[in-house]
Amino acid sequence: MVHIRWQALIAVLGIVFLGTLLAYFAFGLSTVAQADYGGTYIEGIAGTPNIVNPLFNQFNPVDRDLSALVFNGLTRADERGVIKPDLARNWDVSPDGLIYTFTLRSDITWSDGAPFSSADVVYTIQTIQSSDYPGLSDIAALWRTVAITAVNPITVRMQLSQPFAPFLDYTTIGMLPSHLLQDVSAADLPTAQFSRQPIGTGPFILQELTTEGATLVPNPRYFGQRPYLGTLQFVFYRDYESVLAAYERGEVEGISQVTPELLHQARQLEKLDLRSAQLAGMTLVFFNNSQPQFQDKLVRQALLYGMDRQKIIDTVLQGQGLVGAGPILPNSWAYDDALKKYPYEPELAGELLEQAGWQDLDKDGVREKGEQKLAFTLTANTDDPTRARIAQQLADDWKKIGAEVEVQLVPRTALVQDALRPRKFDAVLFGITQLPADPDPYALWHSTQTPDKSDAGQNYSGWENSEADDLLQQARRTTDLAQRANLYRQFQMIFMEEVPAVVLYYPVYTYGIDQRLRGVQLAPLLDPSDRFRNISQWYINTRRVILSEANARPAPTPLR
Repeated sequence: MVHIRWQALIAVLGIVFLGTLLAYFAFGLSTVAQADYGGTYIEGIAGTPNIVNPLFNQFNPVDRDLSALVFNGLTRADERGVIKPDLARNWDVSPDGLIYTFTLRSDITWSDGAPFSSADVVYTIQTIQSSDYPGLSDIAALWRTVAITAVNPITVRMQLSQPFAPFLDYTTIGMLPSHLLQDVSAADLPTAQFSRQPIGTGPFILQELTTEGATLVPNPRYFGQRPYLGTLQFVFYRDYESVLAAYERGEVEGISQVTPELLHQARQLEKLDLRSAQLAGMTLVFFNNSQPQFQDKLVRQALLYGMDRQKIIDTVLQGQGLVGAGPILPNSWAYDDALKKYPYEPELAGELLEQAGWQDLDKDGVREKGEQKLAFTLTANTDDPTRARIAQQLADDWKKIGAEVEVQLVPRTALVQDALRPRKFDAVLFGITQLPADPDPYALWHSTQTPDKSDAGQNYSGWENSEADDLLQQARRTTDLAQRANLYRQFQMIFMEEVPAVVLYYPVYTYGIDQRLRGVQLAPLLDPSDRFRNISQWYINTRRVILSEANARPAPTPLR
């Protein structure tokens, strides 16, 4: 019996040991799915390409999409607008803020194998400086004040004529290869073959481009993280409605932008993921500060308190907006979160109007001050149905606090040329897009920037405030980010107290992608093309790896 009990004990111990061993191997050999190389992602885009060249792509969002994948600048802007190294490894700024010395990365080649060097930087900038450069005049005007010198193959010196802190933002423009284009004039560059078959330093190579679509493949010489995708295809459509219909038919797997009008329809698609991020821009109501009814800041504050901006965002924009919080974007390094806030408070709006002397003594629903009624015209863009609806909602809101507002709809061209620039308006609903990475608001709010004083000026309100002027000028002269942030903080406080205009909302961009595409991350965007910021980490294919090995693998190489 003792012998039998020992055999039983040994058998039990053996079973326990075997179970433990199997459990160990099962745990050690558990697998997980990880990103793998290969696969094709097809995206539908509204529009057609024109010039795939970073010196001219400001006119066409499709060109900017393609350029973002093919080219790099000396620097790049992150989601907070902070300028970071790209083709340049680093840079130094002289104490007087006049000389910028860039040290280039030494490990970069163009996609055709030629080395990238200071000669390419000099060629690119001198092309913009050329008298026959057909690109944006404000970009050319800035660069023509800069003296550029190639110190050696990996060092470039740029000397400004006066301190200009936003200068680094201009160095984000894509660089061009001098070895291919040195004999091409600036005037001929937009129509050159290069602008349809570009050579760049970016993560992708434009393999094929037609009016119907584009095919891109990973650049094997790219200096950053190797993209997982094996092929990236764009299909061009007439408009966003056509892109959404193409997704429903299975022709594409991504929608370059889902507009507010299409959101309800897009939300019904089970396999379509919608990703949203703030877009660099703002929609404002400019008050003509020279008009009698807008000369008192209490009236302007009351009109702001009397706007139900969240309702506009929820109902008209389908949630695709963020309530405006000031003249600097809230994701910017220069934004002050402690700013005075103006929630929807119609009762407070009425109290402020009473303080300013506007009363409705005859009880007709419209306030008066002496012989003058609180009445004005709000002009908006007739080409945009959304703007028309917003304008009418504002008129309805202001009626509740005793203001009589007539909505006037005019074509966009007339809005700019006949109303804004000559400042022949009471109030205008207007959107500003493609705000630069640098938060410098000088052109919009400095007293010298009214259209009659500056061709590029956008101070349509005609706001004049000497203290704000001084702060904006100082912020342009200092390159210290902390000092600039403090100056802009003081400027924002003055702006939100004076309310020369109302920042109605900041737009939100929505990207539609099929669930099979993974790794997409959206942060605040300067332009819709910034959706490709982390494209090297996008993937479709996966592979199974042992869990223990996956945990031991080093983190992937970050995207530049």
